[in-house]
Amino acid sequence: MINNYPLWHGGLSLDQLFWEASMLARRLLAAAVISAAMGAVTPLPAVASAHQPASRTALVGPPICVDVSNNRGNGTLMYQWQCDSNNTNQKFVIEDGLIKVQDTIGKSQVMCLDSSNGRTNGTRVYQWQCVGNTNQLWIIQRGQIILKSTLNSGNRLCLDATNGRGNGTQVYLWQCDPNNTNQKFVIEDGQIVIKDTLP
Repeated sequence: MINNYPLWHGGLSLDQLFWEASMLARRLLAAAVISAAMGAVTPLPAVASAHQPASRTALVGPPICVDVSNNRGNGTLMYQWQCDSNNTNQKFVIEDGLIKVQDTIGKSQVMCLDSSNGRTNGTRVYQWQCVGNTNQLWIIQRGQIILKSTLNSGNRLCLDATNGRGNGTQVYLWQCDPNNTNQKFVIEDGQIVIKDTLP
């Protein structure tokens, strides 16, 4: 264990491995349903090796929100998922720089959006028990959600919805760019909505 982060199976806990497998299954099932509805098999897009800015004109469908899945354990990754105002996985409370998972407030283990110990492009963002450390403190400026500890550095990092839009796509940290639509969010009714997916 390093800095309270369990290291199993190449850095992922068994819960994280299970979550990764279940998310892959969800994505494959969603692709199969869409393909069947279209009457043809459409291959899944390859994961891009480089940061891919989203294009507003290419987006069709309902708004996409930041989502924590049904698991409330340490290390559960943050994903994108179709917004649903009744989905507790998409409800957050921003308080004193912490972004808390709303349905954990008042419970023994309040969960927060956490950047892990990474400070590079592609660092995974997940939930972790709120302790108020630098991995969990955020600043919201002009639609960007910035990791506070990087605010005055030469490498400011933002919450980023890279690699497309869709259910199960992960949310990462990426170097802040005020013109990058992957880093623009609207916070409304407790949901963190990817701005370019709004009508």
